[in-house]
Amino acid sequence: MKRHLVVTALGLGLAAGPAVAEIPPHQFKVIGTWGNLASWNDLEKPFWAETLPAATGGALTGEAIPITEAGLKGGEVMRLLSQGVFEVAHGLGSYVAAENPAIEGTDLSSIAPDFATMRAVAEAYHPIMDRTFRDTYGATILSLHPWPASMVYCSKPIASIADLKDRKVRVHSATLGDFVEGAGGVAVTIPFAEVVPALEKGVADCAITDPMSAYNAKWHEVITDVFALRVGYSITFTAINTQLWDGLPEATRAAMTAEIQKMEDKAWADAETKELLGVACLTGGDCPLGEAGSAALHQPTEADIAARQAILDGFVLKRWGERCGAECAAEWNATAGQAAGLTVPTN
Repeated sequence: MKRHLVVTALGLGLAAGPAVAEIPPHQFKVIGTWGNLASWNDLEKPFWAETLPAATGGALTGEAIPITEAGLKGGEVMRLLSQGVFEVAHGLGSYVAAENPAIEGTDLSSIAPDFATMRAVAEAYHPIMDRTFRDTYGATILSLHPWPASMVYCSKPIASIADLKDRKVRVHSATLGDFVEGAGGVAVTIPFAEVVPALEKGVADCAITDPMSAYNAKWHEVITDVFALRVGYSITFTAINTQLWDGLPEATRAAMTAEIQKMEDKAWADAETKELLGVACLTGGDCPLGEAGSAALHQPTEADIAARQAILDGFVLKRWGERCGAECAAEWNATAGQAAGLTVPTN
């Protein structure tokens, strides 16, 4: 069943939307994701600059900047929101999960073979994420949506999971590190902006991200191979300061809820399209974004799918359960795990 966030709790019918005259002006202080990547340019920036103001007759606007313009790292955004520097934050759960492993529950590597399953997981786990953000940061989750699926890109030939053995692979989360180590590789943490020189200099042999981000960051200039095995979906959260949210007029919350739901729906649809586009742009396909790369494309075999499942069961879920604890794992099993058909060990 499709989630409608807090609309039911508000008891409002949004078919016609709230009356604009009922919405008092408010300019939100917003921090977004990376300014050179699609999530900011195609979703976050237009939402605050165009969509929300248009839907509210200019009453609701946002002073929004990406973390790259602010000179911040991904893990800093929620601390700054809790301190009141920002009122709304778009960020990746995997970047703030160090403060509470439960946050990583929507980002676990390899838990969903497709976007439909991943959305079911995110929606099932949303109440846990919301409670965790309220307890950890004094923030409320307004939306959860994905980037295109993460894949593996290398500066030397790779055609299977077995080829990851002994390779240094750049990851951006603990759970992707668990996947790489389960495959026999060596996980290395490198800032996104430093991946290209790291691949050039041999600091890393391979790196993991989604294909659109890889293309926009010019990874196609240094990689030779793309292994199109989906090893995760980085989930972006939209979080707002809870005290602010609870104190907003109902008409304001209703308008924001309605428009954020539309943004979330668009994000899920766009992620699938952009995954295909990103792969094409990296591997010599039709690329309207610019000059295509020439990396060789390798699709996973049935043996790779089986190996991914074995790593998921033996490393990813097991290690996350140890980080998160038995109670946390049990909550995941009853929500996200049920949606995915998976179980994290609780003893």
